[in-house]
Amino acid sequence: MNSKFLTPAALEAELKKKIRGQDGYLHDLATCLWLHSQRREHFLRTGQRISKPKYNMLVVGKSGMGKTSAIQAAAELLDTPVVIEDASELRGAGWKGRQVSEIIRDVKEAATQKTKKTDSLEEYAIVVLDEIDKVFCQHTTDSSFSPVSNLLKLIEGTESSYGEGANRVQMRTDDILFICVGAFDGLEKIIEKRMKPKIIGFSTAEMGSEIPEQDLLKEVTVQDLVSYGVSEQLLGRLPLITVMNELTRNDYEEILLQSEISPIKQLNTLLQQEQGVSVSISEKAASELAVRVMDSKLGARALQREVVTLLKDTLYGISDTQCKGYHLDYEDCFVIREIPGVRTVPYDKKKNIGLHLSPEEREQCHMVSLDSIREDGDSIRVYAERIFEPFETKDYAEYPAGGLADVYDYMTIKQAQLFTAAAITQLFLEVKHGSGKTKNMAALLNTISLLSVVPGQSSLHPLEKPKNDFLARVEDCPEEKLKEIREIAWTVVRKYALLLYKLDFTVADDEYWD
Repeated sequence: MNSKFLTPAALEAELKKKIRGQDGYLHDLATCLWLHSQRREHFLRTGQRISKPKYNMLVVGKSGMGKTSAIQAAAELLDTPVVIEDASELRGAGWKGRQVSEIIRDVKEAATQKTKKTDSLEEYAIVVLDEIDKVFCQHTTDSSFSPVSNLLKLIEGTESSYGEGANRVQMRTDDILFICVGAFDGLEKIIEKRMKPKIIGFSTAEMGSEIPEQDLLKEVTVQDLVSYGVSEQLLGRLPLITVMNELTRNDYEEILLQSEISPIKQLNTLLQQEQGVSVSISEKAASELAVRVMDSKLGARALQREVVTLLKDTLYGISDTQCKGYHLDYEDCFVIREIPGVRTVPYDKKKNIGLHLSPEEREQCHMVSLDSIREDGDSIRVYAERIFEPFETKDYAEYPAGGLADVYDYMTIKQAQLFTAAAITQLFLEVKHGSGKTKNMAALLNTISLLSVVPGQSSLHPLEKPKNDFLARVEDCPEEKLKEIREIAWTVVRKYALLLYKLDFTVADDEYWD
């Protein structure tokens, strides 16, 4: 789904696929994040910034209700870097502990990792300050211990920096969206006291309708939060306040049976992909599990604990059975039924691809230069990783097998990236020693096809091997594994080279991806 065309309603609908029982929160969150994305889109379209209004948000709700999960899911849909910080660990300047300025470093790192799309701007990141209520619990009588004054500047918008010397990072925070979340234990009592002499839980003439105790938080006011201890200056920088619902039995059932992040569905996805084994649950079992977790302070997290507890012995012996699935049911007690059948492992899609270029492809790859790569280990590693990015989820090879992640496991892909970095390094060493080769994609493909670290078949230039750190990092691979990662590296580099040629990036081939 293109984030540029997401409406608040469409964003809310997507979030409801994951988060259950929080319609009011998701409605407010979708509106808040959509407004934030509009400010970013305006900058991308015009180059001009609209720093205000900035709709920072305060979220009040107990643990395990889906506060941060919803924000992470929304940020992914909007292609926006997101950082979740434990605000309770933050300290005032000069005190031992995490400094507020470290948030800037974390934003930089999150934005660096999210480089697949060119509009993922760090200045428009989302910072979640979790456990914000703990900041207002006094640990000392010294006011300098509190990070609030530093947080006020950061949230309002300031030039912030972290680190020393060459490692110093700097950023303005005017366009960063801040979402503060916390449980605010004890806030209900403050609300109840304010609402007296009205009787909580009973219809009265003064109130007109009853307010169940679990809904008291929905009556929160700014003054209640000030009475709790929250800084008025901070609240002034958080124009949106929203409250989470307490999950009901029906909500827990829906999470198990329908949510995309159901622990049953997540476990089923993992075992289907790796073992060819399905995992499912009956409505009766889901209902009984919901009853179990109703009184838990863990919220939805308790569902995962209960599911794993029930299935742990089954999971332990999964490799020793031949059934194709397990169904969790309930008849006076929980029972696990085996589903007979033959397992089919879906990732067995590998196909041998000959390391061969047609004359036309060889000419095209020869035109794609590698001169733009700096000859240091970090630059070569980053470039090797960049080569793999377009093919991680789709278009890995010329047959219907999906992307690299659909065909190979994570470690195999990482080893292939290392092998590619080793080949780039090897090519540069050969060019430096007057081999007659030039730094282009055709020469790199040739190096990949010939490069070997198998015992008895030393690399092209054994004397240079100690200088090729990447080569040393893959030399322990078994011969069959080495052949596999060489094939992956060659195929990916070939497709990347032809893609760059098609886009006419034949001289400075990395401009498209920067």
